[in-house]
Amino acid sequence: MRNNNTIAFLDIETNSENRKILDLGCVREDGNHFRSTDQKRLIEFLKRTRFVAGHNIFDFDLTYIGEAITNAGIGPTYIIDTLPLSPLLFPARPYHALLKDDKLQTDELNNPLNDALKARDLFYDEIEAFNQLDPTLRHIYYLLLHRQKKFSAFFRFIQFRPDRTDLPALIRKKFGNRICQNLAISEIILDFPVELAYCLALINAFIDHGETHSITPPWVLKQYPGVEPLMTRLRNLPCEKDCTYCHMELDIHRGLHRFFHFDSFRTFDGESLQEEAVRAAVNHRSILTIFPTGGGKSITFQLPALISGESVNGLTVVISPLQSLMKDQVDNLEKMGITQAVTINGLLDPIERANAIERVQDGSAAILYISPESLRSRTIERLILQRKIARFVIDEAHCFSAWGQDFRVDYLYIGDFIKSVQEKKNLWEPIPISCFTATAKQKVIQDIREYFQEKLALNLEVFASGTSRTNLHYTVKKVKTEEERYTALRDLIETHSCPTIVYVSRTRKATELAQRLGEEGFNAKPFHGKMDAREKTKNQNAFIEGEIQIMVATSAFGMGVDKKDVGLVIHYNISDSLENYIQEAGRAGRDENILADCYVLYNEEDLSKHFILLNQSKISIREIKQIWKAIIGITKFRSSVSNSALEIARRAGWDDSVLELETRVTSAIAALEDAGYIRRGQNMPRIFANSLRYHKAQDAIDLINTSSRFDEKQKTQAIRIVRKLFSSKNKYRPGDEEAESRIDYISDHLAISQREVITIVNLLREEKILADAKDLTAFVKTSGSATSSQIAKEFSRIERSLYPLFDRDDPRAYDIKELNEYAEKAGCESVTTAKIMTILRFWSIQNWVQLKRNSNGGYTAIFRPAKHLNIVHALQKRHELSAFISDLLVGRCLARTENQQPGQKEVFVEFSVLELKNSFNESITAFKGDISLQDVEDALYYLSKIDAIKIEGGFMVTYNRLYIERLEQNNRKQYTQDDYKKLDQFYQNKVQQIHIVGEYAQKMLSDYEEALRFVEDYFQLEERDFLKKYFPGSKLENLKMKINQSKFNQLFGQLSPTQLKIIRDFNSQYIVVLAGPGSGKTKLLVHKLASLYAMEDIKHEQMLMLTFSRAAVTEFKKRLIGLIGNAAHFIEIKTFHSYCFDLMGRVGSLEKSGQVIREAIEWIEQKKVELNRITKMVLVIDEAQDMDEDEYKLIKILMKYNIDMRVIAVGDDDQNIYEFRGSSSEHLENLLFEKKATRYELVENYRSKKNLVELTNHFARQIERRLKTTDIYAHQPDYGQIRVTRYSKNNLIKPLVSEIMELEWTGSTAILTTTNDQAAQITGLLLKLGKRAKLIQSNTEFNLFNLVEFRHFIELVTRNDSVYLIQQDSWDTAINDLKNQFSHSSKLELCLDLLQDFNLTHPRKKYKTDLEIFIRESRLEDLYGSDQDTIYVSTIHKAKGKEFENVFMMLENYYPTNDEQKRLIYVGMSRAKKNLSIHLNSGFMDDLLTENTSRFSDHQDYDPPEEIILQLTHRDVRLGSFESKQELIADIVSGDELLVYAEGCLDVSRRSILYFSTNFRERIYSLSQDHFEPVRARVNHIVYWPITTQQEIKIILPEVVFQRKI
Repeated sequence: MRNNNTIAFLDIETNSENRKILDLGCVREDGNHFRSTDQKRLIEFLKRTRFVAGHNIFDFDLTYIGEAITNAGIGPTYIIDTLPLSPLLFPARPYHALLKDDKLQTDELNNPLNDALKARDLFYDEIEAFNQLDPTLRHIYYLLLHRQKKFSAFFRFIQFRPDRTDLPALIRKKFGNRICQNLAISEIILDFPVELAYCLALINAFIDHGETHSITPPWVLKQYPGVEPLMTRLRNLPCEKDCTYCHMELDIHRGLHRFFHFDSFRTFDGESLQEEAVRAAVNHRSILTIFPTGGGKSITFQLPALISGESVNGLTVVISPLQSLMKDQVDNLEKMGITQAVTINGLLDPIERANAIERVQDGSAAILYISPESLRSRTIERLILQRKIARFVIDEAHCFSAWGQDFRVDYLYIGDFIKSVQEKKNLWEPIPISCFTATAKQKVIQDIREYFQEKLALNLEVFASGTSRTNLHYTVKKVKTEEERYTALRDLIETHSCPTIVYVSRTRKATELAQRLGEEGFNAKPFHGKMDAREKTKNQNAFIEGEIQIMVATSAFGMGVDKKDVGLVIHYNISDSLENYIQEAGRAGRDENILADCYVLYNEEDLSKHFILLNQSKISIREIKQIWKAIIGITKFRSSVSNSALEIARRAGWDDSVLELETRVTSAIAALEDAGYIRRGQNMPRIFANSLRYHKAQDAIDLINTSSRFDEKQKTQAIRIVRKLFSSKNKYRPGDEEAESRIDYISDHLAISQREVITIVNLLREEKILADAKDLTAFVKTSGSATSSQIAKEFSRIERSLYPLFDRDDPRAYDIKELNEYAEKAGCESVTTAKIMTILRFWSIQNWVQLKRNSNGGYTAIFRPAKHLNIVHALQKRHELSAFISDLLVGRCLARTENQQPGQKEVFVEFSVLELKNSFNESITAFKGDISLQDVEDALYYLSKIDAIKIEGGFMVTYNRLYIERLEQNNRKQYTQDDYKKLDQFYQNKVQQIHIVGEYAQKMLSDYEEALRFVEDYFQLEERDFLKKYFPGSKLENLKMKINQSKFNQLFGQLSPTQLKIIRDFNSQYIVVLAGPGSGKTKLLVHKLASLYAMEDIKHEQMLMLTFSRAAVTEFKKRLIGLIGNAAHFIEIKTFHSYCFDLMGRVGSLEKSGQVIREAIEWIEQKKVELNRITKMVLVIDEAQDMDEDEYKLIKILMKYNIDMRVIAVGDDDQNIYEFRGSSSEHLENLLFEKKATRYELVENYRSKKNLVELTNHFARQIERRLKTTDIYAHQPDYGQIRVTRYSKNNLIKPLVSEIMELEWTGSTAILTTTNDQAAQITGLLLKLGKRAKLIQSNTEFNLFNLVEFRHFIELVTRNDSVYLIQQDSWDTAINDLKNQFSHSSKLELCLDLLQDFNLTHPRKKYKTDLEIFIRESRLEDLYGSDQDTIYVSTIHKAKGKEFENVFMMLENYYPTNDEQKRLIYVGMSRAKKNLSIHLNSGFMDDLLTENTSRFSDHQDYDPPEEIILQLTHRDVRLGSFESKQELIADIVSGDELLVYAEGCLDVSRRSILYFSTNFRERIYSLSQDHFEPVRARVNHIVYWPITTQQEIKIILPEVVFQRKI
């Protein structure tokens, strides 16, 4: 009712930063108004007024103008605030039209007079609402509030006089059976009058309006934290006494029937655990519940949540790691008519997400499902802070424990988040917690309870059922092969004929197996986590509805799926833990009235796969250290940064192709956060749509409707955004206004994607509806070796150089190294593979190229034809725009030099997209007027990707970024083993779990009852007692092995004790193995690599092995494939030269190899190499004694960049025979002593007979400087033959060959010499005598890629340029064609051997580029096998690394006087496995004595051989003369006979085919002086030779035989 009291309404606008009043408006009841900042005039205006009113006047306006109001004669008891009255008088939805939380709604900004008028309207509506209240409630409000500061003036103004003062009785009368009847109301009235009033207002809304979804405004919950606990006491905490309300509304049995239509709770072996857990939750106790799969876990938390939602409109927050499970649970509740549950997760589209957010905000949702990662979202936190939280529910609670089967570091943030919510809400009492898991050991239970006791001081009550299910029967069937496994599966399905779940361990297997079953007539569908969400839902629903009988799935299926008639669960592969197995098997027989079968098709190899998957998926301490090192780098100039997981991974040197890369990075960051090194902030794009330039919403809307910039859809969206921005203005809390104008907040609430919101906001800025805020911030490079401008121009040059590769009709594949060389040839001197990869990644986003990982660890890029793309225009525009932007920003930074710190290379700058566009359009440019805001954003994105600028915030940050604050400022502080303790314990426990589930399978095969006891004890006994009972003695130690026993025997059972000791050395950072000849060095290294992969925490991409020959690389690869299968393809095994070529992005070739290692070192030092190519955890060096100074420098710089890298060097200084090229065993010695490496000696020779080993030992003692301290000893006990023939004269070739002809030694045979000429002469003589002989040659003058046979094969398999993979049928066809085309070629066998090696090392995928590189990097001398019928002739140097049954050594005029020469003899002798014959004409072996040695003296004179064979090189023929001979050469193959004359060679038809060079004719003349003349020739090699950069021809390199003419 109106009265005669005079009243004025006022409002002010202020600057919150300087606390100045910008505007002031006031209106009196008589309609007179005032608008001025002059407070003296305000005092005059108010002097005739008794009351003054405003919205939030006490906490806002009075802090500015309180003194003026007092001076106007208005005391504090005459000031009315409409804000605290509104929740009392408008508690029910839709609340008051003028209100939004604590704000007055307005369509006009910065008009305090208008807001004063709205406050006046609201005030009189409040009076009207009060007068409409039930008289009893009016009395209650008055008696509670009339003495309270913010309410007394209201009652004074309306002159309310109560006629009753018995407040407790009034409350009982009004709310009798609507609140707990046993509360001490009088005490509550005394202690919490305002809080009680707000609670009763909300309860009254429930009563009068039936509106349980009404909520207390968030500002009330924050300002009056007692409201939440008081509301709980009033309506949500059952009392133990007789109480109508508690009995009717909070009784759990009534609730069970009301919500779920069940009459009783589920029991477990007669125990009512579900009922007890629900009762504890309803009584606000914190609980930990362990129920088996299908045990009614969901109802246990859903029922208390629904009761809380109904009684106090509380929100229960359910945290679960499984997004699909969240949606399933919401859908299942909806099917039962329960619509109060929502989920907010990444699977929702914008409309679904906005709807879910709105339902949480307006109170219509009582259950919110979110993931742990969502707790990092500012939107989620804001939602939770706005609601009364009844309880937090954490599903899969075993993830808290390092002893659980699925420990997740991100779970450790949950406690911190809940604590933060309680603090921000000023709660007096902790929010209760419910934790759930299906299976948990006692140690896991202990860990979970300790976590919540430590974090939140909560004592969790435990409700745990047993693991046994009486209606399930378990069976384990052992299978030997995959086909046997499938047959067993099919038989089980056929015999049972019931709803069946088949569990597999890999996603691909789920698809393949379902498809095969379908093809055989079974009704089966797949289900796994990587499937399309719609297909998953479709298959799952079809299975639940009975349309599909068989579901083939990974463990992702079944959680939350309520299908009671599953009669058969088959584990096609055994689970990786008993916990998971029991949980998955428990999805059978949910209907306790049916008997169900659970089968495991068991093969011990499944355990090996689990071990490998664990080893490859774990986050190692070294990886966390790498992430920490990356964070130190990116926080160099600022302690808080925002980066994507991919950016951090690249900074850490991780490969982009690492599986689950983002998950791995966030896990490492969570570990660093848990250890206190960093604090991870909430995910929040720093983009704001504020700075409205229009005061009235309608004016802005009118402009939008008439603008040509917006299409119709955009107009609708823009109007919604503008209205949202106007409603978000909050002068009381500017921080809230900023939050609500954030792009992600607008997107979430208006169901518009973030990308669309950004586009609209940019358009609104262009129309000047929004001010152009400089909300882009970046660090710009202004000095140093490369400024932002220089980087932009450099990348533009590289891009332009590659553009011609698009100019094709079909897609074409290129190796990265090819592209790098292409750009180099085009003049891009500073190009690197890192820069090429950066460009290709950007192009792949634009769908111009497709990137494929190849088996060499590199990438292949498939270029799409330019005719399908508008590439040239787009590139030109982006290059010009990028150059302009980088120049502009650099110039701006240089103009502000006063802000730069000394030595600072990066300067912080602020700008906007619109600003850049306008500046560009004002410049002189070819694209003036053709630039859109999207073009500017694309250019900025490009500049960011090429690292020209580092964008920190703004419109570019639309992808998932991690906000990190560095806490540990000491750059030298390292993440320690103690920090890693939790994760380490988890991984150790996972290893143990795999062993234990394997033990369970074995027990099931032999004793069913014993196996069941084993399972029961596993969950019920303390860890120590269980292990003591079932794994006594050495069996306990075996549980620590990261491999099962049979696999261990397969991998390491044949190793010697020393070899095994090296394999099991998991701790030494540096290992040096001194390996004697024949000691199994190759075997050791292969098995060590397998051990690193299978038993340790080393992933394949983190290993690097360096050796000295492609043959060694191939041998290691082939053996490793035999041990660990396809994983071997991804372990980087390279020659030193090949690795360096890779680092620099060049295709390896002999011509370029001279300085390649030195250049690579310079590239690493200059940071021109991609970090992931040199970031390794293990470096293995083969033949380490052969390293030269450059190679050792490479090793040292790799160690420098990888401080914790393990280095394993294997070598034998006794076999260092390459000192002539700079090799020195001193480098191996330095590794041993400088790095204090662990030293091992392999001295058991498996290759040679006992007396051969004794002979080499005796000789080796003559070598003065040796690292090995122990003699080699023979594994073989028997003797071979040793013959030593000493001559007194020269010319030993003939007698040596005669001996070979006479002796009947069987097996592979080699003749070793000290010079190439000797080897050639011996080969010639053997051939002349009819012996099959091969000279082991080198190809120092040409690359094998240029050999005509290889070129022919490559042309066949690369005929279709659009195909980058060689299919097996194409490969086989090309092999057959090669055999037919070159059937008479002497090089055919060599080619086939090399191609066979490639085929064996690339069995799955054969990339064309891989084949080309493989051939280019191979050497001729490595391609000769051990044919039993062929005598191989070689120098000792070329024979190193090879072995033969029989070795003949010719040491003519060889006098070893130094260690290098002695080591050469030692290497030659140690090539022999069975028999050794040495021919020499010196006495250095006279004193060597050993068993079964025959010694001969020969004093005869022998003639030198009558023939000499010379193999000609490029220098020996006239290369230019071949251009006219191409047709003739087309009819010739290697091995064909030629006719030789003084000037050159003729073909068999006497046509001139080649001419000797002047140099070779001089040599012919020189030989003629010794009576030798050329008598015959044959084609040795036909190779391609470039005559120009665009053209190449075939040339012939012949073998010419010279004969002595007497």
